[in-house]
Amino acid sequence: MTLKTGFAMRKITPEGPCVLAGYAPVREMKGVHDDLYVKALFFSVKDVVYGCIAYDLLAVDSLLIEPVIRCLEKKGIQRENVVISAIHTHSAPGGILETRNGYLRTALDLAGKVDENLIGNILAGTRDCIEEALLDMRDGEIFRMYGTCSGVGSNRNVKEWEGNDALLCLEIWSGGRKMLLVHFACHPTVLHAENQLCSADYPEALQKYMRAEGYEMILFLNGSCGDISTRFTRKGNGFDEVERVGNLLAAKCVSLSEQKVPYEVYDIRVKRKKIVLRAKDALSMDEAERMLEIRKKEFEEGVEKGVSPVQKRLLESTLEGAQADLRYAKNYDGEKEYEVELRFCKINSDIFVCIPGELFSRLSNPIQNETTHFIGYANGYMMYFADRNAYEQRYYEALSSPFAEGEAERMIDMVRNEIEEWRSQK
Repeated sequence: MTLKTGFAMRKITPEGPCVLAGYAPVREMKGVHDDLYVKALFFSVKDVVYGCIAYDLLAVDSLLIEPVIRCLEKKGIQRENVVISAIHTHSAPGGILETRNGYLRTALDLAGKVDENLIGNILAGTRDCIEEALLDMRDGEIFRMYGTCSGVGSNRNVKEWEGNDALLCLEIWSGGRKMLLVHFACHPTVLHAENQLCSADYPEALQKYMRAEGYEMILFLNGSCGDISTRFTRKGNGFDEVERVGNLLAAKCVSLSEQKVPYEVYDIRVKRKKIVLRAKDALSMDEAERMLEIRKKEFEEGVEKGVSPVQKRLLESTLEGAQADLRYAKNYDGEKEYEVELRFCKINSDIFVCIPGELFSRLSNPIQNETTHFIGYANGYMMYFADRNAYEQRYYEALSSPFAEGEAERMIDMVRNEIEEWRSQK
């Protein structure tokens, strides 16, 4: 079967004043450490074009996705055949998510006010990127690599709990050029809130390392990392540490390349599945403010006692959770349920489940394996899909989620059933 592939990348680094998203409150951007990109990969099988577009941004939602889909549809590419995602760096511009209404109103402090000019510039770069990648479609090949990479991330709430070290790489050739698709689960939050320089965090260090290995482009797809970060593995919060973490992942990718196997695409199928999840009730303003005061006091007492940096970050996280609870109480829109659309992509025996937000690995790990993969921040952003324990412990992730306790488990049950049904088909 003849396979055609094409890929391209374009800078989307903001040129004017903007804020950085990911931590509340948003921060003024004071410079650029490394450029941000939109990256596009397309391949055609039996004259049907499939694609993946990834942004060096915190997240993407309808403000970017819908114009991109319209652009693709004009070129004959169907919506369901494209995955649009973000790497989830917390050092990229805010203003690109719909914080004026809906569930993301509660994320205004960490995502910023909508910036139409910035969105327009990103879309212009995206259209150019798509055009170049499609015009450059050539005879191609794909090679597959799978393994694990330890030491980058871990469960960020309880160090001793299982992490998510799975690493899938696809080496893609287009003519004489090659790129690498890297699928790995870990928050790109080596850089903390003190950073005011634009950066893709450790995925940029990964790209720099791999370009020296002859890859023209690295397309990074994050996984189920709602509860996975470098909180317990990092040795600092600066750019030296970004380099160390990115290089650790890159070295593992290089090691895996020695075991790559040809990946002939002989079967590809896609389906969309919707599920309605119950919305979370909001605390009263009095209760939310009371809890915030308790968490503030706990944090201040910890700092006064001189707790370790890791313990300080945990206390800070619970404080951020109380702040999220208060934001939710202030901005609660009265919605009782939300519709969530999932995308299932089957390539040969590999099944990719695309989640529009931050899924806990504790939920996906029982399903994830060498041929079942979860892509986070894909085709939308509905914040956290946290497990029951996170609600019971009042972790930041659960308090930031728009969904009621137990709804993520119900969604995962549906995912499991869909995968089992697909696997049972001949």
